[in-house]
Amino acid sequence: MFKLFSNGRNKVLDVILDIQSGLVRASVVYGGNQILSVVTKSFSNKTEIVNLEHLNKKTFKLISDVLEHISKDVGNRKIGNIRVILSMPWINTKLKTVQVKFESETKVTSTLMSEIIKGELNNDNKKNDIFPIEQKVFEIRLNGYPTLDVEDKYAHILELSISTSFSPSIFIEKLKVHLSKYLNYKEHSFHSGLLLQYSALREILKDKNEFIYIHIHRELTDMIVIKEGLCRHIATLPFGISTLLKKIANSNKENMDTSDSILSLYQGHKLSEVEMGRIDKITTPLMNKWSSDCINSIKNSLDITSIPRTVYLSAHSHFDLFKSALSINQINFSINQYDSIDIGDKVVYGKGSAESNMMKIYTFALNNML
Repeated sequence: MFKLFSNGRNKVLDVILDIQSGLVRASVVYGGNQILSVVTKSFSNKTEIVNLEHLNKKTFKLISDVLEHISKDVGNRKIGNIRVILSMPWINTKLKTVQVKFESETKVTSTLMSEIIKGELNNDNKKNDIFPIEQKVFEIRLNGYPTLDVEDKYAHILELSISTSFSPSIFIEKLKVHLSKYLNYKEHSFHSGLLLQYSALREILKDKNEFIYIHIHRELTDMIVIKEGLCRHIATLPFGISTLLKKIANSNKENMDTSDSILSLYQGHKLSEVEMGRIDKITTPLMNKWSSDCINSIKNSLDITSIPRTVYLSAHSHFDLFKSALSINQINFSINQYDSIDIGDKVVYGKGSAESNMMKIYTFALNNML
């Protein structure tokens, strides 16, 4: 259990719960910027997911384990807000541009824009089985020109580039039950992991006007492309670390745990020449396809000459393999490890806390939203 300094015993704590494909992580945060503890649970490589129902079942087991641990850390202290961060496949984020043409020059106000955005949310939320998470405005254009200050300006055409995130209602309701079972809290909120990363990285990397963020989960790959300081592309690809491990496991007729060890030995060039060649024949086509799929996805939004060259890459494991795959293509990427992103003392760890740069950046993003 963490130790909270004496004059803060009666202060309210927050909990951040990060739910990813194959991994669940939570942190206890004091004062908005001090991480007191981090708890992480993940699937073992022996866990082979067969469908979404199976993935949900295994994920809720991780959620229960993490929340139970956090409840022991918190004890009888007050929890103000639980901030739940969701990734695919439990959240779907879409980018769209809404264009409104007025018959005559019309005064644009924040109230008018709010009504337009609310209308779009209602249009997207016609299905009863989805739960709206959040909306963000990335860019505003008046008569075709981008602007930051729109209040009381006049225009014939108003364009809004917005993102909308939804989750399955059944998943959200079950998640609320789990939260209440283990923790006594005042409020809860849900957030898109990708949009939080965008908000945080845009602020942290102010000197970089364009870059790509790629996060390889167990089952999926998430991607954000920032161009001219704005989000231009969001995508999730059906390729994760387990994709590789399953192929190797099927080839060797062994479990994924053994495949994980073999892949580590392959990366370290510690296999026999014959075995290196055999694993290379499995991994190279897969990694080339993953790299091509990433680039082709971006090309849906940007011309290849306009694709940012700086990449921040995060992977649950086997980072170097994905880095190498991105390096071997028609684009000369400069690839940086996500964990190398430094936010200084904007968020700090309490004594004895485990460290996670992703949770640190999430904490920064959430604190900036308040």
